[in-house]
Amino acid sequence: MIVHRKPKYRAVLIAFGVSMAAALTPVQAAAADLAAATVDPFESKTTVLFSSPNVPSGCYRIPSIVRAVDGSLLAFAEHRFHTCADKSNIETVVRRLPPGASEWQPEQTVVRGEPGDPVAPATRGNPGPVVYRQLPGAPAVDAPDGRIVLLGTHNPVDPTKPGTNHRTAPRTPYVLHSDDNGLTWAAPRPLPELDDPSWSHYATGPVHAIQLTRGAHAGRLIAGVNYNSGEGAGAMLVYSDDAGVTWHRGANAFYGIDRQLIPQELSLVELVNGDIMVWARQNWTGGTPEEEADPNVRPHRAVAISKDGGATYHSDFTLRPGFEAPHIQSSSLRLVATDEGDAYNRILTMAPSVNTEPRIRPTIRSSFDEGLSWQSVDTPLDSTDEGVQVYGTNDRSATVEECACYGGYADMVKLPGGDVGLLYERGATDYRSEIAFVRLDDRDLHTPSTTPDVPGGSALVFDGVTTTAGRYGRAFSFDGERGRAQLPFRTTPVLGAGDFTVSTWIKYGDTSKDQALVWAYGLNGEPAVQLSAEPGDNRIRGTVTTATGSAGVTSEGAYADGAWHHVVLRRQADTVALFVDGAQVSAASGAAGSVSGDDPTPIYLGQRLDGADRFHGSMDEFRVYDRALSNTEMSWLRTTNTNRIRGLTAHLPMNALVPAGRSESGDVR
Repeated sequence: MIVHRKPKYRAVLIAFGVSMAAALTPVQAAAADLAAATVDPFESKTTVLFSSPNVPSGCYRIPSIVRAVDGSLLAFAEHRFHTCADKSNIETVVRRLPPGASEWQPEQTVVRGEPGDPVAPATRGNPGPVVYRQLPGAPAVDAPDGRIVLLGTHNPVDPTKPGTNHRTAPRTPYVLHSDDNGLTWAAPRPLPELDDPSWSHYATGPVHAIQLTRGAHAGRLIAGVNYNSGEGAGAMLVYSDDAGVTWHRGANAFYGIDRQLIPQELSLVELVNGDIMVWARQNWTGGTPEEEADPNVRPHRAVAISKDGGATYHSDFTLRPGFEAPHIQSSSLRLVATDEGDAYNRILTMAPSVNTEPRIRPTIRSSFDEGLSWQSVDTPLDSTDEGVQVYGTNDRSATVEECACYGGYADMVKLPGGDVGLLYERGATDYRSEIAFVRLDDRDLHTPSTTPDVPGGSALVFDGVTTTAGRYGRAFSFDGERGRAQLPFRTTPVLGAGDFTVSTWIKYGDTSKDQALVWAYGLNGEPAVQLSAEPGDNRIRGTVTTATGSAGVTSEGAYADGAWHHVVLRRQADTVALFVDGAQVSAASGAAGSVSGDDPTPIYLGQRLDGADRFHGSMDEFRVYDRALSNTEMSWLRTTNTNRIRGLTAHLPMNALVPAGRSESGDVR
């Protein structure tokens, strides 16, 4: 399975020496030198499946991948014969890796041409595969378990001009299937029920579809499509409850040409609560170059949620600020889920990670809170807990030419043992140069450690945290640069509209910067609970913000003396009080109501929600109660570290870290 393409190419260059270089044009020689210099951090794990040496005079594009029930991997792509244009002469092809094999089988045509003429010029692309499984409790259907269902789109091509881009040709969807794990395929069948004559451009995916496994619609196949009309553009979900035999239109968001939101190229993930997250390309490009370059001003990703199995959207698409990516497809994949016995939730997405063209620095990023927040990419070079750039140097100061790391569309598949298979477009000078497959494991993905939350679940602990002697047993030591912890994701917020008490022990001596101790929920005036050490202002500060008001409390010292101190933030009705070492040091009113907003965003220890102000010190025995503890109870907690006080909803003893790749029982995952 492993092909060492670049070392072999370098060897050829060395063997032929000057004569080889002399045979190349200056442009070809420069491209060869650049390709040889490209950094590929996962070269030993990579196989190039589709190569396009004549870009742009034909290429392979639009990868998608699934794992069949027998364990085979099926890597799909568009083979664009004469040009790289989207609406030219294109066939859908597949390469297959049988179970247990080390070599991928040769390329196979899945669908091509027109009915009655399989080699006629036509566009057959946008492969969107999904593997149907017969799930317990799902409706019985007349289809075998493991059927591979493949959606795609077709448009006619003028046979006298197969190499041109037929931009105005009408796009129509179709479906086909395989019942033998991708060895053979049925003929494509048009799906007029998912189409409208008034629509022009139409696209399925381009990424794998999903099957729902939770709730009332378990067993349903669901895919994302987008279309254009003269009045605007639409982002639609389509679904089938009978293994792809019949299909229905579902949620449909249409945005007129005057709207600054154009969601396209939808990638879907089923959340642990049964909702469907729709992760979309934002295709509006009307900003200035400066605005387009700022992911907070012009976000390039849009998100919507369906709560009824894809029938409708719960609300409009919203833009996701701060996620750095250009206007491009971004595949997504559910990797682990707490309701399936995993220690935490994790969703992956893959996209280039520079906010403007060209498409460079392909990066996998993770969300550990069901898509509410994502790993960053603009991190120190020695950071090992953020997004994983899979191609090119991670030196963010390198120019496009120096990086030589173009990356385009991608798809991902979960492999046995928890590994991830990534299929993505890449190249040293053009992202359309080749489509490569790489297998990544826990360490490659910068998987965080875990630590038990006593009421249930596991908190995530990122690189930059180690254990040290604590106030009671062991404690966590945060390095002030990368280290932070994240409480287990809960669909019901840990801190809500009622009374609460937040308690922890801290020890630090770094007076050079402000440091977040506890940060729950929002930013910039949104509902939130915050507790920070601010030695520059000689204080510890707590803030509780709701939709109707905010209350801030501060101490008269920063306690940055290298000793252990017990810090408590308590809300009772609308009054917030701060306690240090058993004494109340401040109180303020005006903070009644919910502190969590609409989304149960995570609670972080050791950083703000946006990753700033990381803590440099030690923390021990973090607790949250869903009631206001009395002064007597707080004294009892401080002096005995008891777990016998009622109302405990979160408790990190911080005694142990479980490394990535192991369960908290010590078993290898």
